[in-house]
Amino acid sequence: ASYFGKLYAYPQSSDGALLYYRTDLLEKANLEPPTTWDEMQAACDKILPDQKGMSCYGGQFQKYEGLTCNVAEAVNSAGGEFITADGKPAVNSPEAIAGLTWMVDGFESGMIPKEAITWKEEESRQAFQDGKILFLRNWPYVYNLASKDDGSSKVVGKFGVAPLPGKDGPGVSTLGGHNIGISTFATNKGTAGDFIKWIASEDIQKVFLQKGSLAPILESMYDDPGLNEEFGYLSTLGASIKTAQARPKAVKYGDVTTAIQDATYAALQGQQTPTDAFNGLQTKLEELLK
Repeated sequence: ASYFGKLYAYPQSSDGALLYYRTDLLEKANLEPPTTWDEMQAACDKILPDQKGMSCYGGQFQKYEGLTCNVAEAVNSAGGEFITADGKPAVNSPEAIAGLTWMVDGFESGMIPKEAITWKEEESRQAFQDGKILFLRNWPYVYNLASKDDGSSKVVGKFGVAPLPGKDGPGVSTLGGHNIGISTFATNKGTAGDFIKWIASEDIQKVFLQKGSLAPILESMYDDPGLNEEFGYLSTLGASIKTAQARPKAVKYGDVTTAIQDATYAALQGQQTPTDAFNGLQTKLEELLK
């Protein structure tokens, strides 16, 4: 739908990334959830020697949109940005390069398992549910699936969530979510509008939360005592969404995200240094944003 020349859509669900972690193993080691990358590495160094076959950290590192989300979180959590508020590329800054360097170092050191280069959301979720990684970056939908007691998850009752860690303190999530709009060509615009109102109602948002651990779009639900008692992760999720950063704003977003993925993936595979990868990306973004 358009209003005064601007396109609008209505949110169906929000999304903010969370750090899933093994509560049983951190408690056994007398550790709190990490707030920095160094703290997460230290936790892995302490816990993993006694956990055969387990790796430290997983996320989404295949070359697709999830990689843009993950590297954006690393860049933002190190104090950098891809594009400034006035639309200028800034990916060759020391802060942005530090974010990518953390990811590259993670693969080189083994903190991130080598096979994670092929992971999207589901592969990384399965690795966490199978007990193969201590920490997982993923979206809230994982909570419901990892909690199923049908034998599909080995971590039922053994995990919690925390904000993403960052370079010097809590990190920054990439903003996610799903939106609904009404097409100009729709023949039943009134019915479509009624459907949007229904799907955005508190009753239906509660169903999404209960059945799929999907983030509500209504801020009031994050302050509801009853919901917070039932869903212990709700306040952490709400905080993640409130501080989340949108993906780089660009008219040619498809080209921009492809360029980000190409540069990041090349660095993760060792084909380029983080500095060279982001210097090249800086040049590419300058061309795209002219």
